[in-house]
Amino acid sequence: MEFKITLNKDQIEFLSKLPEQGMGYQLVDLTLKNGRVLRGIIVLNSTYLKLNESEHIKADDIDKIEVHQK
Repeated sequence: MEFKITLNKDQIEFLSKLPEQGMGYQLVDLTLKNGRVLRGIIVLNSTYLKLNESEHIKADDIDKIEVHQK
C-alpha cells in the first residue's frame, strides 16, 4: 500500500525550481537526518511525496533532496 505526505514550504519551493522527469512528477533521492538514503522516490506536483507503507517518515525527517540520477 502507498501513501503520500505533504512536503514543507521550503521543500516545495526548492522542488518547484527543478525540472520534472514526467508530466507532474519528479524522481528524487532523499537523505534523511538519521543518515538513511531513499532513492528514486516519486514527488507529485513538487508537493506530495509518494511512499511505501513501510517508509514511516515525515517532511521534517528530510535533510536533503536531490534529483534522482539513473
